[in-house]
Amino acid sequence: GKLDEVVNLYRQFIQQNPDSYLSYINLGEILTKQNQIDEAIICYQTACYQQTLKSYPSLYQKQWNLKDIQNPNFLIIGVGKGGTTSLFSYLIQHPQILSPVVKEINFWSMNFDKGINWYLSHFPAIPNHENLITGEASPSYLGNWEAPDRIFNYFPKIKLIIMLRNPVDRAISHYHHWRRINRENRPLETALNQELENWQMIYKNSPLDTNYWHHGLYYLGTGIYIDFIHNWMRIFPQEQILILPTEEFYRTPTTMMKRVFDFLGLPNYKVPDYQKFNLGSYPPISKSLHQKLTNFFRPYNQKLESYLEVKFNWETRDG
Repeated sequence: GKLDEVVNLYRQFIQQNPDSYLSYINLGEILTKQNQIDEAIICYQTACYQQTLKSYPSLYQKQWNLKDIQNPNFLIIGVGKGGTTSLFSYLIQHPQILSPVVKEINFWSMNFDKGINWYLSHFPAIPNHENLITGEASPSYLGNWEAPDRIFNYFPKIKLIIMLRNPVDRAISHYHHWRRINRENRPLETALNQELENWQMIYKNSPLDTNYWHHGLYYLGTGIYIDFIHNWMRIFPQEQILILPTEEFYRTPTTMMKRVFDFLGLPNYKVPDYQKFNLGSYPPISKSLHQKLTNFFRPYNQKLESYLEVKFNWETRDG
């Protein structure tokens, strides 16, 4: 079919341009869709080798040894529309952090059936004696109920980073993102008001059902951080989890990045340019809807603050 044609085109292109690591990544993605996992793994490993060779030529002067395959040392697990792309792009500028072939692998949420070898093929092979680390950023993990157990099963010592943004701003940003990718066609006020109404209807009857996505409550559900944090902290010790308020992260990036590097056990590094990624600017929403959303999230935010013993101050200023 169509995909086979694309696969053949990529194969031809790679024959003529064997150093094009992006082609290997794209071919890996297509082979994965076709469920040709073993072949996809070879593509990712090749892409990884080439990408790492560009930034760390000295690392592989001897040889690239797949026995050195590196488990990720850290995961940025959320929240979606909370600044994870910016954080990840600052992190991989550190000379001791190696990038995987793609930022969002979504393995522990949507791609778990592809197998652990498929996952690990996205990361560079780092020789044991090298003081280098690697990791990835998939915001889909935070709200996935199975992800914590799956990860703990394989990597009980992994470090987790969570960015939390004022859930009102996050919901609005989520809406605009979905408009851009054509997943949403209702006007903003309609979409959010409908979710608020649906929420009241559903949770009048079953207050304990936290499967928000199952009910189509995406904009609001993703902002009930307390439920997700509980789910991660019931299995991972608190010292393996770093929580960063998005607003503070953008206000004082140097201080925040020092916290992240400390958490990862790395020397501090001055990122040359704190460019903001994927931050759209949107027309303001009506005061009444803003107030409704603020009231809606307030009890969950209060629970979160008392559980973490942290003040986010989301209501005292606009993110």
